[in-house]
Amino acid sequence: MTPEGAEPGIRSPVEEGVPAPEVPERMGGRAPSAEGRSVDEGTPSPAAVRGAMIGVLALLAITVAWWAFALWPVDGVPPEWLERARAVCFNTGASGLPDASGWLLLIGQPIGMLAVLMVIAGDAVRAGVRRAFASAAGLLGVAGVVGVLLAGLVLSAVRVVGAPRDAEWLEAASARVPASYPRLDRPLPEVAGLVDQRGEAFDWGRLAGRPALLTFGFGHCATVCPLTVMNAKQVQDRLRAEGRQMELVVITLDPWRDTPARLPALARQFHLDAGAEGDGDHIGSYLLSGPVEAVNAGLDALQVARERVSDTGEIIHPSLVYLMDGEGTIVYAASGHADLIEELARRGTGR
Repeated sequence: MTPEGAEPGIRSPVEEGVPAPEVPERMGGRAPSAEGRSVDEGTPSPAAVRGAMIGVLALLAITVAWWAFALWPVDGVPPEWLERARAVCFNTGASGLPDASGWLLLIGQPIGMLAVLMVIAGDAVRAGVRRAFASAAGLLGVAGVVGVLLAGLVLSAVRVVGAPRDAEWLEAASARVPASYPRLDRPLPEVAGLVDQRGEAFDWGRLAGRPALLTFGFGHCATVCPLTVMNAKQVQDRLRAEGRQMELVVITLDPWRDTPARLPALARQFHLDAGAEGDGDHIGSYLLSGPVEAVNAGLDALQVARERVSDTGEIIHPSLVYLMDGEGTIVYAASGHADLIEELARRGTGR
């Protein structure tokens, strides 16, 4: 018997005794959305995409700021804080450009941050990029980002190409130090009771008539001292690479803590010769300490201004480098800027 409404010759599933199939609530890995639309379970949520794109923009902003901090040119002698920060972060040299390790940090920083972001939210980043290319506003934003990056690359290339070569840099440094820069021509006072990092007694005769840079610092100093000693050591290395004799003497300002027993470790901290033999007893760099009374007497004789904070033990002092000739005379006094130290060292030794 054929049910009403059914065409003759065609039997319904009910007649055949076959139950009607149920429609599954989830098909093909899709689930109903809140609005009734199906959304892929693996698709990042809008909030995740927004967060990922904010992360990308933050990465770009940090990278631009990082490169500008390292490469932005400064007229004249840079502020000491900037020179110190660039030297510590990027090993910036006399030309104002980073060395190989500094370039590795500049290039590796954005790559490393992007890799971390992709590991954490790679799907959301890719979804955000697809959405950006799918809309006019997104394309405009992408064009703006690309423009900023291209402008940064061009400016960086101009900065690198336009950086002075060694001879040009030296000429510029000389021009910044007027010919009338005052000479001291002050005889070296005697120092007694001091020892170097090898535990050997020190007097000016150890320099054997060689010109020298004399500066001051202490081991617990985290600001002025490391940069001043580093700049003086850098100048010594440059001059010695040219075959010029130049010694480096560093006297501690903190004999209470920088005892003779600590000098070998402190010499390594300052990247000085820690104990290697040279020409006889000549080691090139001397880090000096001794009894508190002896060190303070030597500093007073050298007219080094300083003040010890009794509560913390910190030493307040200027960034000071003396340029000494081979005749036992203090020729010049300089601040801790490497270009000024080098120019005065060359003047003091007849270039």
